[in-house]
Amino acid sequence: MARQNYPPYHRVIRVMCSGRVDPLFVFSAFKTGVDGVMIGGCKLGECKYGEGNFQAFVMGELVQILMRLIGLNTERFKLEWVSSAEPARLVEDLKNFFQVVKALGPLGSSEGLIFEDLEFRLGCAELVCQNMQVRATYGNIAKELKKLSDFSLETIKQKVQEKLENLLKSKFYEIGVKGLLKDGPKSIDYLMQKTGAENSLLEEILAKMVKV
Repeated sequence: MARQNYPPYHRVIRVMCSGRVDPLFVFSAFKTGVDGVMIGGCKLGECKYGEGNFQAFVMGELVQILMRLIGLNTERFKLEWVSSAEPARLVEDLKNFFQVVKALGPLGSSEGLIFEDLEFRLGCAELVCQNMQVRATYGNIAKELKKLSDFSLETIKQKVQEKLENLLKSKFYEIGVKGLLKDGPKSIDYLMQKTGAENSLLEEILAKMVKV
């Protein structure tokens, strides 16, 4: 790339636009053993599809919320905007990101997550990303931002927090609890350890399941 040396331990996956990257792609990558994910797109305001890279910001907010619920350091995920005429800058961005990921170590290690719990929570995140209510809300936020013609980071964060954050949290823990209870009753302590949820939240989820 631009005849410059850069670390070889990465895999490039091309998509038509950064706005085409589904949050599911990110967690599927983590589940296959990737230690960090960087998404590169056109410079803001230069997307040939209009708002593609701005819509990627919405995806990025969703990803980071789920990463925090899993217990992963959000520095393992990065959005970067680079012009196609700036290969040298892209190489520099890759190098910097590689250094961050290298310092963090293998996925889950610096976060103190054992492999079994990490794999379980990543599976929950994948299911959350496939949930139709989550996807509809996620899509509606992008539509609302387009209608408002306001893709500022502050507005994106506000909309995601208002309309999506609590939904992601409830779905993530609900999916986790239901998955753990499939093969029989479990103690609250066990459910807390595996899901990372607080006692009060687990009691709310269990109460809803009993009512159903």
